[in-house]
Amino acid sequence: MQTAPLVAPTINTSITLTLWHAQPDASAALLNALAADFHKAYPTLTVRVEAKANDGDILRQGLAAIALNQTPDVVIADNRTLAEFARRGSLANLDALIGDDKQGLRDDERADFFPGFLDAGKFPELKNQTFALPFDQRAVVLYYNTDLLRAAKIETPRTWDQFSNVARTTTRGNARGWAMPPDAAVFYAFLFSRGGNILNDAQTQAQFGDDAGLKALQLIVALTKGGAAYLADSAGGARADFAQSKTALLFGTTGDLAALGDATARANANLQWGVANVPQNDPARPVTTVTGANIAIFRASEERVRAAWLLARWLTAPAQSALWSRATLGVPVRVSAQSLLAPNVPPLFLRLRDGFGESLPVARAAPSVKDAALIDAAIVEMWTSVANGADPNAALKNAVARVNRILGNIP
Repeated sequence: MQTAPLVAPTINTSITLTLWHAQPDASAALLNALAADFHKAYPTLTVRVEAKANDGDILRQGLAAIALNQTPDVVIADNRTLAEFARRGSLANLDALIGDDKQGLRDDERADFFPGFLDAGKFPELKNQTFALPFDQRAVVLYYNTDLLRAAKIETPRTWDQFSNVARTTTRGNARGWAMPPDAAVFYAFLFSRGGNILNDAQTQAQFGDDAGLKALQLIVALTKGGAAYLADSAGGARADFAQSKTALLFGTTGDLAALGDATARANANLQWGVANVPQNDPARPVTTVTGANIAIFRASEERVRAAWLLARWLTAPAQSALWSRATLGVPVRVSAQSLLAPNVPPLFLRLRDGFGESLPVARAAPSVKDAALIDAAIVEMWTSVANGADPNAALKNAVARVNRILGNIP
Protein backbone atom coordinates (compact mmCIF):
# COMPACT_ATOMS: atom_id res chain seq x y z
CA MET A 1 0.00 0.00 0.00
CA GLN A 2 1.10 3.55 -0.72
CA THR A 3 2.20 5.29 2.46
CA ALA A 4 4.20 8.23 1.11
CA PRO A 5 2.38 11.59 1.30
CA LEU A 6 0.96 12.82 -1.99
CA VAL A 7 1.52 16.42 -0.97
CA ALA A 8 3.47 18.01 1.86
CA PRO A 9 1.22 18.54 4.89
CA THR A 10 0.86 22.04 6.26
CA ILE A 11 -0.67 20.80 9.51
CA ASN A 12 1.73 20.47 12.41
CA THR A 13 -0.72 19.78 15.22
CA SER A 14 -2.20 16.34 15.88
CA ILE A 15 -5.76 15.92 14.62
CA THR A 16 -8.08 12.93 14.83
CA LEU A 17 -10.54 12.83 11.95
CA THR A 18 -13.82 10.93 12.15
CA LEU A 19 -14.95 9.14 8.99
CA TRP A 20 -18.44 7.68 8.53
CA HIS A 21 -19.26 5.02 5.95
CA ALA A 22 -21.70 2.19 5.26
CA GLN A 23 -19.45 -0.25 3.42
CA PRO A 24 -20.04 -4.01 3.87
CA ASP A 25 -17.71 -6.25 5.85
CA ALA A 26 -14.78 -6.85 3.48
CA SER A 27 -14.84 -3.29 2.17
CA ALA A 28 -15.09 -1.95 5.72
CA ALA A 29 -12.00 -3.93 6.72
CA LEU A 30 -10.07 -2.51 3.76
CA LEU A 31 -11.18 1.01 4.65
CA ASN A 32 -9.82 0.48 8.16
CA ALA A 33 -6.51 -0.66 6.69
CA LEU A 34 -6.38 2.36 4.39
CA ALA A 35 -7.03 4.65 7.34
CA ALA A 36 -4.07 3.09 9.14
CA ASP A 37 -1.86 3.56 6.08
CA PHE A 38 -2.95 7.18 5.81
CA HIS A 39 -1.71 7.72 9.37
CA LYS A 40 1.67 6.31 8.33
CA ALA A 41 1.80 8.81 5.47
CA TYR A 42 0.64 11.70 7.68
CA PRO A 43 1.69 10.86 11.27
CA THR A 44 0.01 13.91 12.79
CA LEU A 45 -3.36 12.82 11.36
CA THR A 46 -5.32 9.89 12.78
CA VAL A 47 -8.58 8.56 11.31
CA ARG A 48 -11.30 7.11 13.49
CA VAL A 49 -13.50 5.04 11.19
CA GLU A 50 -17.14 4.54 12.16
CA ALA A 51 -19.29 2.07 10.23
CA LYS A 52 -23.03 2.67 9.85
CA ALA A 53 -25.67 0.14 8.82
CA ASN A 54 -26.54 1.79 5.50
CA ASP A 55 -26.89 5.15 3.77
CA GLY A 56 -30.26 5.70 5.41
CA ASP A 57 -28.54 5.36 8.76
CA ILE A 58 -25.89 7.86 7.68
CA LEU A 59 -28.60 10.29 6.62
CA ARG A 60 -30.56 10.02 9.87
CA GLN A 61 -27.52 10.25 12.11
CA GLY A 62 -25.99 12.95 9.95
CA LEU A 63 -29.05 15.18 10.21
CA ALA A 64 -29.06 14.70 13.97
CA ALA A 65 -25.35 15.51 14.11
CA ILE A 66 -25.93 18.68 12.07
CA ALA A 67 -28.61 19.79 14.51
CA LEU A 68 -26.26 19.20 17.43
CA ASN A 69 -23.22 20.65 15.64
CA GLN A 70 -21.41 17.34 16.16
CA THR A 71 -20.78 16.19 12.60
CA PRO A 72 -17.98 13.85 11.55
CA ASP A 73 -15.17 15.24 9.42
CA VAL A 74 -15.52 12.96 6.40
CA VAL A 75 -18.41 10.90 5.11
CA ILE A 76 -18.55 8.27 2.35
CA ALA A 77 -22.10 7.90 1.08
CA ASP A 78 -24.26 7.99 -2.04
CA ASN A 79 -24.75 11.30 -3.81
CA ARG A 80 -28.35 11.71 -2.68
CA THR A 81 -27.39 11.49 0.98
CA LEU A 82 -24.56 13.94 0.42
CA ALA A 83 -26.87 16.28 -1.48
CA GLU A 84 -29.20 16.44 1.51
CA PHE A 85 -26.30 17.47 3.73
CA ALA A 86 -25.16 20.01 1.13
CA ARG A 87 -28.64 21.52 0.85
CA ARG A 88 -28.44 22.26 4.56
CA GLY A 89 -25.17 24.11 4.08
CA SER A 90 -23.21 21.51 6.07
CA LEU A 91 -20.68 20.29 3.50
CA ALA A 92 -17.46 22.02 2.51
CA ASN A 93 -17.28 23.28 -1.07
CA LEU A 94 -14.35 21.39 -2.58
CA ASP A 95 -13.75 23.63 -5.60
CA ALA A 96 -11.21 25.83 -3.81
CA LEU A 97 -9.43 22.79 -2.37
CA ILE A 98 -9.28 21.06 -5.75
CA GLY A 99 -7.79 24.22 -7.27
CA ASP A 100 -5.39 24.94 -4.41
CA ASP A 101 -1.86 25.70 -5.69
CA LYS A 102 -0.11 23.50 -3.12
CA GLN A 103 -2.54 20.78 -2.07
CA GLY A 104 -5.04 20.75 -4.92
CA LEU A 105 -5.24 18.46 -7.92
CA ARG A 106 -2.83 19.20 -10.73
CA ASP A 107 -4.16 19.29 -14.28
CA ASP A 108 -2.66 15.87 -15.02
CA GLU A 109 -4.30 14.46 -11.87
CA ARG A 110 -7.71 15.81 -12.86
CA ALA A 111 -7.29 14.31 -16.32
CA ASP A 112 -6.45 10.97 -14.68
CA PHE A 113 -9.89 10.60 -13.12
CA PHE A 114 -12.27 8.26 -14.93
CA PRO A 115 -14.17 10.40 -17.46
CA GLY A 116 -17.03 12.21 -15.77
CA PHE A 117 -16.28 11.09 -12.21
CA LEU A 118 -15.22 14.54 -10.98
CA ASP A 119 -18.29 16.12 -12.55
CA ALA A 120 -20.47 13.56 -10.76
CA GLY A 121 -19.48 15.28 -7.51
CA LYS A 122 -21.05 18.55 -8.66
CA PHE A 123 -24.62 19.28 -7.60
CA PRO A 124 -26.48 21.25 -10.31
CA GLU A 125 -29.20 22.47 -7.97
CA LEU A 126 -26.50 24.03 -5.77
CA LYS A 127 -24.92 26.23 -8.45
CA ASN A 128 -22.97 23.24 -9.78
CA GLN A 129 -20.52 23.42 -6.88
CA THR A 130 -18.37 20.39 -6.12
CA PHE A 131 -19.17 18.73 -2.81
CA ALA A 132 -17.80 15.21 -3.34
CA LEU A 133 -14.92 13.21 -4.76
CA PRO A 134 -15.53 9.80 -6.38
CA PHE A 135 -14.65 6.72 -4.37
CA ASP A 136 -16.68 3.49 -4.63
CA GLN A 137 -18.15 3.69 -8.12
CA ARG A 138 -20.44 1.44 -10.16
CA ALA A 139 -21.26 1.99 -13.84
CA VAL A 140 -24.24 0.69 -15.81
CA VAL A 141 -23.06 -1.86 -18.38
CA LEU A 142 -24.40 -4.55 -20.71
CA TYR A 143 -23.81 -8.20 -19.85
CA TYR A 144 -23.99 -10.64 -22.75
CA ASN A 145 -23.94 -14.42 -23.17
CA THR A 146 -21.02 -15.10 -25.49
CA ASP A 147 -22.20 -18.64 -26.24
CA LEU A 148 -25.63 -17.50 -27.43
CA LEU A 149 -24.17 -14.73 -29.55
CA ARG A 150 -21.70 -17.11 -31.16
CA ALA A 151 -24.43 -19.65 -31.86
CA ALA A 152 -26.39 -16.90 -33.62
CA LYS A 153 -23.22 -15.82 -35.46
CA ILE A 154 -23.59 -12.23 -34.28
CA GLU A 155 -21.26 -9.68 -32.69
CA THR A 156 -21.56 -7.85 -29.38
CA PRO A 157 -23.89 -4.87 -29.96
CA ARG A 158 -22.37 -1.42 -29.89
CA THR A 159 -25.32 0.58 -31.22
CA TRP A 160 -29.03 0.40 -30.39
CA ASP A 161 -29.91 -0.95 -33.84
CA GLN A 162 -27.36 -3.70 -33.30
CA PHE A 163 -28.79 -4.37 -29.84
CA SER A 164 -32.27 -4.78 -31.28
CA ASN A 165 -30.93 -7.18 -33.91
CA VAL A 166 -29.00 -9.23 -31.32
CA ALA A 167 -32.06 -9.49 -29.07
CA ARG A 168 -34.18 -10.78 -31.94
CA THR A 169 -31.54 -13.07 -33.42
CA THR A 170 -30.70 -14.77 -30.12
CA THR A 171 -34.38 -15.43 -29.36
CA ARG A 172 -34.63 -19.08 -30.31
CA GLY A 173 -35.64 -22.26 -28.55
CA ASN A 174 -35.79 -21.70 -24.79
CA ALA A 175 -33.67 -18.55 -24.96
CA ARG A 176 -34.95 -14.99 -25.15
CA GLY A 177 -32.91 -12.00 -26.20
CA TRP A 178 -33.28 -9.56 -23.32
CA ALA A 179 -34.32 -9.99 -19.68
CA MET A 180 -35.63 -6.71 -18.25
CA PRO A 181 -35.72 -5.98 -14.53
CA PRO A 182 -36.84 -2.32 -14.79
CA ASP A 183 -34.30 -0.08 -13.11
CA ALA A 184 -34.13 3.71 -13.11
CA ALA A 185 -30.32 3.92 -13.30
CA VAL A 186 -30.36 1.66 -16.36
CA PHE A 187 -33.02 3.78 -18.06
CA TYR A 188 -30.96 6.89 -17.33
CA ALA A 189 -28.09 5.20 -19.18
CA PHE A 190 -30.45 4.58 -22.11
CA LEU A 191 -31.16 8.32 -22.20
CA PHE A 192 -27.53 9.38 -21.82
CA SER A 193 -26.42 6.97 -24.55
CA ARG A 194 -28.90 8.57 -26.96
CA GLY A 195 -27.78 12.11 -26.16
CA GLY A 196 -30.68 12.75 -23.79
CA ASN A 197 -31.06 13.54 -20.11
CA ILE A 198 -33.51 12.86 -17.30
CA LEU A 199 -33.67 16.47 -16.06
CA ASN A 200 -32.52 19.83 -17.37
CA ASP A 201 -29.11 21.18 -16.36
CA ALA A 202 -30.49 22.92 -13.28
CA GLN A 203 -32.42 19.76 -12.31
CA THR A 204 -35.64 21.76 -12.09
CA GLN A 205 -37.65 20.19 -14.91
CA ALA A 206 -38.08 16.82 -16.64
CA GLN A 207 -36.24 16.55 -19.94
CA PHE A 208 -36.73 12.90 -20.90
CA GLY A 209 -39.92 13.51 -22.86
CA ASP A 210 -37.88 14.03 -26.01
CA ASP A 211 -36.75 11.75 -28.82
CA ALA A 212 -34.24 9.93 -26.59
CA GLY A 213 -36.92 8.93 -24.09
CA LEU A 214 -39.46 7.95 -26.74
CA LYS A 215 -37.04 5.81 -28.74
CA ALA A 216 -35.94 3.99 -25.58
CA LEU A 217 -39.57 3.13 -24.81
CA GLN A 218 -40.34 2.21 -28.42
CA LEU A 219 -37.45 -0.27 -28.37
CA ILE A 220 -38.82 -1.86 -25.19
CA VAL A 221 -42.28 -2.13 -26.77
CA ALA A 222 -41.04 -3.53 -30.07
CA LEU A 223 -38.83 -6.20 -28.51
CA THR A 224 -41.44 -7.18 -25.92
CA LYS A 225 -44.23 -7.52 -28.49
CA GLY A 226 -41.92 -9.51 -30.73
CA GLY A 227 -41.08 -11.92 -27.92
CA ALA A 228 -37.41 -10.95 -27.83
CA ALA A 229 -37.62 -9.18 -24.45
CA TYR A 230 -39.53 -9.88 -21.25
CA LEU A 231 -40.04 -8.40 -17.79
CA ALA A 232 -38.04 -10.20 -15.12
CA ASP A 233 -39.52 -10.62 -11.65
CA SER A 234 -36.38 -9.20 -10.03
CA ALA A 235 -32.75 -8.41 -10.71
CA GLY A 236 -31.80 -11.69 -9.02
CA GLY A 237 -34.25 -13.60 -11.21
CA ALA A 238 -32.82 -11.97 -14.32
CA ARG A 239 -29.29 -12.95 -13.27
CA ALA A 240 -30.45 -16.53 -12.73
CA ASP A 241 -32.00 -16.61 -16.21
CA PHE A 242 -28.80 -15.21 -17.69
CA ALA A 243 -26.68 -17.78 -15.86
CA GLN A 244 -28.91 -20.58 -17.19
CA SER A 245 -28.67 -19.25 -20.78
CA LYS A 246 -32.35 -18.36 -20.82
CA THR A 247 -31.46 -14.86 -21.98
CA ALA A 248 -28.60 -13.41 -23.99
CA LEU A 249 -28.62 -9.79 -22.81
CA LEU A 250 -28.91 -8.17 -19.40
CA PHE A 251 -28.28 -4.63 -18.21
CA GLY A 252 -26.94 -4.01 -14.73
CA THR A 253 -24.11 -2.24 -12.98
CA THR A 254 -20.52 -3.28 -12.48
CA GLY A 255 -21.60 -3.96 -8.90
CA ASP A 256 -23.35 -7.06 -10.26
CA LEU A 257 -20.08 -8.65 -11.41
CA ALA A 258 -19.57 -10.82 -8.33
CA ALA A 259 -23.22 -11.89 -8.09
CA LEU A 260 -23.32 -12.74 -11.79
CA GLY A 261 -20.07 -14.65 -11.50
CA ASP A 262 -21.49 -16.68 -8.62
CA ALA A 263 -24.75 -17.32 -10.48
CA THR A 264 -23.02 -18.54 -13.62
CA ALA A 265 -20.64 -20.73 -11.62
CA ARG A 266 -23.58 -22.42 -9.90
CA ALA A 267 -25.56 -22.87 -13.10
CA ASN A 268 -22.84 -23.71 -15.61
CA ALA A 269 -19.15 -23.38 -14.88
CA ASN A 270 -18.36 -23.40 -18.61
CA LEU A 271 -20.69 -20.58 -19.60
CA GLN A 272 -18.89 -17.89 -21.57
CA TRP A 273 -20.10 -14.34 -20.92
CA GLY A 274 -18.78 -10.82 -21.15
CA VAL A 275 -19.26 -7.15 -20.32
CA ALA A 276 -19.70 -4.27 -22.75
CA ASN A 277 -20.53 -0.60 -22.77
CA VAL A 278 -24.21 0.27 -22.99
CA PRO A 279 -25.17 0.52 -26.70
CA GLN A 280 -24.82 4.07 -27.98
CA ASN A 281 -25.87 6.44 -30.72
CA ASP A 282 -22.14 7.12 -31.10
CA PRO A 283 -20.06 4.12 -29.89
CA ALA A 284 -16.87 6.17 -30.15
CA ARG A 285 -18.17 8.49 -27.41
CA PRO A 286 -19.99 6.23 -24.93
CA VAL A 287 -21.88 7.60 -21.94
CA THR A 288 -23.40 5.72 -19.00
CA THR A 289 -24.87 6.15 -15.54
CA VAL A 290 -22.64 5.99 -12.49
CA THR A 291 -23.82 5.10 -8.99
CA GLY A 292 -22.05 4.34 -5.73
CA ALA A 293 -20.47 6.18 -2.83
CA ASN A 294 -18.50 9.42 -2.87
CA ILE A 295 -16.38 11.25 -0.31
CA ALA A 296 -17.52 14.53 1.20
CA ILE A 297 -16.17 16.78 3.94
CA PHE A 298 -18.30 18.47 6.59
CA ARG A 299 -17.77 22.14 7.25
CA ALA A 300 -15.46 22.84 10.19
CA SER A 301 -12.43 24.95 11.01
CA GLU A 302 -10.04 25.55 8.12
CA GLU A 303 -7.43 23.32 9.77
CA ARG A 304 -9.82 20.37 10.11
CA VAL A 305 -11.18 20.80 6.58
CA ARG A 306 -7.66 20.84 5.14
CA ALA A 307 -6.78 17.73 7.13
CA ALA A 308 -9.93 16.02 5.85
CA TRP A 309 -9.04 17.10 2.31
CA LEU A 310 -5.67 15.36 2.62
CA LEU A 311 -7.53 12.16 3.54
CA ALA A 312 -10.01 12.48 0.66
CA ARG A 313 -7.20 13.26 -1.78
CA TRP A 314 -5.15 10.31 -0.56
CA LEU A 315 -8.04 7.83 -0.71
CA THR A 316 -8.71 8.73 -4.35
CA ALA A 317 -5.07 8.49 -5.44
CA PRO A 318 -4.14 5.79 -8.02
CA ALA A 319 -2.55 3.36 -5.56
CA GLN A 320 -5.53 3.39 -3.21
CA SER A 321 -7.96 3.31 -6.13
CA ALA A 322 -6.25 0.16 -7.44
CA LEU A 323 -6.42 -1.51 -4.02
CA TRP A 324 -10.09 -0.68 -3.69
CA SER A 325 -10.96 -1.95 -7.17
CA ARG A 326 -9.07 -5.20 -6.69
CA ALA A 327 -10.97 -5.92 -3.48
CA THR A 328 -14.44 -4.64 -4.44
CA LEU A 329 -14.48 -4.88 -8.27
CA GLY A 330 -15.49 -1.23 -8.32
CA VAL A 331 -14.55 0.91 -11.32
CA PRO A 332 -11.18 2.57 -10.57
CA VAL A 333 -11.69 6.27 -10.01
CA ARG A 334 -8.30 6.89 -11.60
CA VAL A 335 -7.41 5.68 -15.10
CA SER A 336 -3.77 5.08 -14.15
CA ALA A 337 -4.94 2.66 -11.45
CA GLN A 338 -5.49 0.10 -14.21
CA SER A 339 -1.74 -0.23 -14.76
CA LEU A 340 -1.28 -0.84 -11.03
CA LEU A 341 -3.88 -3.60 -11.24
CA ALA A 342 -2.21 -5.24 -14.23
CA PRO A 343 0.18 -7.59 -12.37
CA ASN A 344 -2.67 -9.31 -10.53
CA VAL A 345 -6.00 -8.54 -12.17
CA PRO A 346 -9.00 -10.38 -10.66
CA PRO A 347 -10.69 -12.49 -13.38
CA LEU A 348 -14.03 -10.69 -13.00
CA PHE A 349 -12.34 -7.29 -13.18
CA LEU A 350 -10.55 -8.45 -16.33
CA ARG A 351 -13.97 -8.94 -17.95
CA LEU A 352 -14.84 -5.37 -17.08
CA ARG A 353 -11.58 -3.93 -18.37
CA ASP A 354 -11.80 -5.85 -21.63
CA GLY A 355 -15.45 -4.89 -22.00
CA PHE A 356 -14.73 -1.17 -21.81
CA GLY A 357 -11.91 -1.57 -24.32
CA GLU A 358 -10.33 1.65 -25.53
CA SER A 359 -13.54 3.69 -25.25
CA LEU A 360 -14.03 4.43 -21.59
CA PRO A 361 -17.60 5.68 -21.13
CA VAL A 362 -18.16 9.13 -19.73
CA ALA A 363 -19.91 8.72 -16.38
CA ARG A 364 -22.98 10.77 -15.53
CA ALA A 365 -24.71 10.76 -12.17
CA ALA A 366 -28.38 10.09 -11.57
CA PRO A 367 -30.44 13.03 -10.25
CA SER A 368 -29.66 13.96 -6.65
CA VAL A 369 -32.54 16.40 -6.12
CA LYS A 370 -34.83 16.13 -3.13
CA ASP A 371 -37.32 13.27 -3.69
CA ALA A 372 -35.10 11.78 -6.39
CA ALA A 373 -36.28 8.33 -5.28
CA LEU A 374 -39.79 9.31 -6.40
CA ILE A 375 -38.39 10.15 -9.83
CA ASP A 376 -36.79 6.70 -9.93
CA ALA A 377 -40.16 5.14 -9.08
CA ALA A 378 -41.87 7.07 -11.90
CA ILE A 379 -39.29 5.80 -14.39
CA VAL A 380 -39.66 2.18 -13.24
CA GLU A 381 -43.45 2.42 -13.46
CA MET A 382 -43.21 3.91 -16.96
CA TRP A 383 -40.90 1.11 -18.16
CA THR A 384 -43.10 -1.56 -16.60
CA SER A 385 -46.28 -0.13 -18.11
CA VAL A 386 -45.01 -0.05 -21.70
CA ALA A 387 -43.59 -3.57 -21.34
CA ASN A 388 -47.10 -4.60 -20.28
CA GLY A 389 -48.68 -3.03 -23.35
CA ALA A 390 -49.18 0.68 -22.57
CA ASP A 391 -48.78 3.18 -25.38
CA PRO A 392 -45.22 4.59 -25.17
CA ASN A 393 -46.26 8.14 -26.09
CA ALA A 394 -48.93 8.25 -23.39
CA ALA A 395 -46.70 6.57 -20.80
CA LEU A 396 -43.90 9.02 -21.52
CA LYS A 397 -46.21 12.02 -21.27
CA ASN A 398 -47.64 10.79 -17.97
CA ALA A 399 -44.20 10.12 -16.51
CA VAL A 400 -42.91 13.55 -17.51
CA ALA A 401 -45.92 15.20 -15.87
CA ARG A 402 -45.42 13.10 -12.75
CA VAL A 403 -41.74 14.03 -12.48
CA ASN A 404 -42.54 17.70 -12.98
CA ARG A 405 -45.07 17.50 -10.16
CA ILE A 406 -42.38 15.93 -7.97
CA LEU A 407 -40.11 18.84 -8.86
CA GLY A 408 -42.89 21.28 -7.98
CA ASN A 409 -43.35 22.66 -11.49
CA ILE A 410 -47.05 21.87 -12.02
CA PRO A 411 -49.94 21.38 -9.57
